[in-house]
Amino acid sequence: MLVAAPASAFDEAAADRVLQAAQQKLRATATNPAIPTTQYPKATTNGPWRTVANTANIDWVQGFFPGQLWLMYEQGRDPFWSTKADAWTRSLEIQKSNPDIRQITHDLGFKFMGSFGHAYRLTGNDTYRQVLLTAAGSLARRFNPTVGVIDCCDWNDGTWHVPMVTDTMMDLELLFWAARNGGDPAWNDMALRHALKTATDMVRADGGTFHVVDYSTSGAILSKGTFQGFSNSSTWSRGQAWAIYGFTMAYRYTRDPRMLQAAQKVTEYYLARLPADFVPNWDFNAPADQQQKDSSAAAIVASALQELSRYVSDPAVAQRYQSAALATLDSLASPAYLAPATSAFPGILLHGTAFYKTAIKPTGEDIDKSLIYGDYYFVEAASRFKLWNQGGWLSTLGFPESVRGLGTGNTGVRLVEFDVTPLSKLIDGVIGYADTSTNVTAYTSLAMSIRMNPSGFFDVRRGGAYAALASVPYQANTTYHVRMRTDLGAKTYSVWVTPPGGSEVLIADRFAFRSDAPPTDDLGKVSLKSGHFDNEFRVRNHTVRAP
Repeated sequence: MLVAAPASAFDEAAADRVLQAAQQKLRATATNPAIPTTQYPKATTNGPWRTVANTANIDWVQGFFPGQLWLMYEQGRDPFWSTKADAWTRSLEIQKSNPDIRQITHDLGFKFMGSFGHAYRLTGNDTYRQVLLTAAGSLARRFNPTVGVIDCCDWNDGTWHVPMVTDTMMDLELLFWAARNGGDPAWNDMALRHALKTATDMVRADGGTFHVVDYSTSGAILSKGTFQGFSNSSTWSRGQAWAIYGFTMAYRYTRDPRMLQAAQKVTEYYLARLPADFVPNWDFNAPADQQQKDSSAAAIVASALQELSRYVSDPAVAQRYQSAALATLDSLASPAYLAPATSAFPGILLHGTAFYKTAIKPTGEDIDKSLIYGDYYFVEAASRFKLWNQGGWLSTLGFPESVRGLGTGNTGVRLVEFDVTPLSKLIDGVIGYADTSTNVTAYTSLAMSIRMNPSGFFDVRRGGAYAALASVPYQANTTYHVRMRTDLGAKTYSVWVTPPGGSEVLIADRFAFRSDAPPTDDLGKVSLKSGHFDNEFRVRNHTVRAP
């Protein structure tokens, strides 16, 4: 059974405290002359960060430090953070490709989505997108079509043949994203095939996971076991965390119900075995004399569960997942796990464990340390909490989740008003409207569409194309008031936008409904659709009324 949540609850003040502490630690590291932009923090106990080079192919952690710097930039748009983030991001470009496939790691998703992914999302600079597409193409070269997985871990070829590890679930985001942003659509299919193989071959009947599944070149399973866990039959807690986060992320991109089912299955296993403080030991099956906390696993799950709770249809389950996420964050934000903000210690989160003493490596690795990836997911989890705790409606990549019901009585002439805030510089967001009876599955489902286009302007659909009457630019983190008058009988609509401190601007005057949209007789649904990432914009104060 899931243990009861602590009496206190993680809240806005706690999130601010975590992010302020993170800001102090990250600023100190980013300005430390002993850490050049070609070196990346990995782990620390009491002294300075142990770092890895931008050229280190086998190491997988280089994206997490610039990723945190970008998350700091997102909080307040201070150019200090974007300048530092850009420097450590660009130094990693060297790993985007290599003619020798053995020099291309399967961990390109870890390295590039946190660095270049955030960079593109927050700046809109197409240079970052091009690097992401090149890196995705490199990762796709590791896909084995016969087996249906991304081959990994060339450093262990003497033991494994075509291995798959739970960690690779996280790398799939690079392929999912790139397939939707100018890359090869086949990359999406590769990523989904790998995720499905993970769900069928790596997840046990009880929801626990193996860390490694090794296949023959023909696709036969040769072995199932572990590398970083206690034993071949145990469940390594961070591997379980990768599965929870990875399946949730795969569902975000694909809306494949098998991904949601897998995410819930591995989540239930994890939650049922948590200790009272919601921070797991490094392996759920390790004996009493080999117990060691891993705060990094907890941070990964705290971030993932906030997202997963938004996807499950059962309100009770959604609330249980969200409560578990907040209870975890509450523990991680306590003095037991959060390093003092004013100390010289460079890490944010204490008591992380890469893995404990195992048969494969009796000395273990990075035991009871601050781990850069634990810090990253902790900062991400706190940032997600603030994003999703501010009310209103957030845009989504998937059409089903983008839809909000407006009721069945909105016929004739209706006036719509709302406030919209772009949350990133890179936006391709649509607020669209459809009939109650319409199943919204594509842009063609939307009879009326107000768009924030990638060029930085508001636009409105007129019949067969977008054709705004005036150019109204938008900026990130700035709120605009939008007013729409729709005549459902005449099948026309008009739109006005009011910039902050400015006058109302007419950008659509009795525009015809979309020419290929289904019949629209009422204003029954609104869709908030992102073009590139979830949470591209927020809508508040949405109202519909008669004139």
